[in-house]
Amino acid sequence: MNLRKVIGKLPYPVKQGIKYAYGALPPQIRYGKVFWETYNFLQKSQWWSKEKLEEYQMQQLSKLLSHAYKNVPYYRRIFDERGLKPEHIQDLDDLRKLPYLDKNSFKRYSKDLLARNTNPKDLHRTHTSGTTGKPLQFYQHRSEIEREWAFVCHQWSRVGYRPGDARVELRGAVDRRKFIYYNPGTKVLRLAPIIDTKERVRSYLEHMERFGAKFLHGYPGAIAAFAFAIRYYGLAVPVRFRAVLFASEAVYDWEREIVREVFECREFAFYGQTEHVVIAAECEYSSCYHCIPQYGITEIDPDTYEIIGTGFLNYANPFIRYRTTDIASMPISSRCEKCGRNYFPVFAKVEGRLEDFIITPEGTLIAPAIITHPFKDLKTVKDTQIVQKDLDLVVVRAVPWAGKDSQALQAELRQLCQDLQIILGKSVQVKWEIVEEIERTTSGKFKWIVSEVSRDSLEKGIKEI
Repeated sequence: MNLRKVIGKLPYPVKQGIKYAYGALPPQIRYGKVFWETYNFLQKSQWWSKEKLEEYQMQQLSKLLSHAYKNVPYYRRIFDERGLKPEHIQDLDDLRKLPYLDKNSFKRYSKDLLARNTNPKDLHRTHTSGTTGKPLQFYQHRSEIEREWAFVCHQWSRVGYRPGDARVELRGAVDRRKFIYYNPGTKVLRLAPIIDTKERVRSYLEHMERFGAKFLHGYPGAIAAFAFAIRYYGLAVPVRFRAVLFASEAVYDWEREIVREVFECREFAFYGQTEHVVIAAECEYSSCYHCIPQYGITEIDPDTYEIIGTGFLNYANPFIRYRTTDIASMPISSRCEKCGRNYFPVFAKVEGRLEDFIITPEGTLIAPAIITHPFKDLKTVKDTQIVQKDLDLVVVRAVPWAGKDSQALQAELRQLCQDLQIILGKSVQVKWEIVEEIERTTSGKFKWIVSEVSRDSLEKGIKEI
């Protein structure tokens, strides 16, 4: 019998009581053996030489490929069709003999991508957020979740976070019946990522002050909107955070700036995916993303800069040379000179997914970071979203602040569209529309750029990033 399912059926007060009891346990007991073995290993191995890290990578890759060849029908076929055996893969050049795996291929061959030696009772079914279409569903071993959390905590330790520290979250699915929820088991105060009224902003600040956590964690878009509303309404921040922890979305410079200004602390971003193929984060001295080689093998497509990952954590549904559709930004280096870690590769930022780019009729891809500049000093608009309807048509959806003068609003939107027109070029028509609200995804994320242009058009049109 599954204990989680049993607890899930209990009355709410009983469940909360169990969570309070669990949360009272010291972290050494609460997180368990798998977590602490992984965390302690990472805290030590982060200072290994590059040669030792590469040796570890190849050991883990050999283990993963042997498992995939023996137990996963899809990979057995991939190897056999190419006359390869796992022992033939001795370095990264050899690994490139295997084809990429993308989301469509995974969906098509999903049954053959599940390892035959797995016990269904040990598996957890999960899925991606589905922001680019139908969510991708796959399986993970339950121990993988503990190992993943150890990697996240390892990265957060660079800004003083310790496993078990309390934190406030602005993330997760939106439930308009319950905007505030406290989980005593994880010591997380979760606030729905909807910042729509002055009263809600004030309420969130009051709850933060009473809770007293030193870390704010969530979607960059939600935290930036919260910070912007605090400044707009002239409210004081009654708590001093040690760091703001960004996750789950690409981070734009204007988001960093407003968060740094309002909360007066370090903002810290890390990059990962539900598929667990690549994980990367900033260090103590740099905002560049350091990929953790103990997590998997990271490749950067030399033409598109798309991030390709082979993850070491998932043996139930192995992802080997998986196309994330996320785009790394130059410059890309093999080491960070500031912190001394030999983590690799290191890249300046994650520009977002390929679907987050605007593509012009001429085939030029324009990165989201370039498009942000005209939006930085808006006075009459609270929220915006860019929708590319076609190669030659972009629509800006705008949610105005309540009580703003209509003429001032329209004048600002006209100027915004003119500025965008300069960036996108004369071949792209830019329009605007006023809306009451911008819809979030089912997981509560805010998608700033929505592309209705087909993936084929995007890939064929790559000329410049």
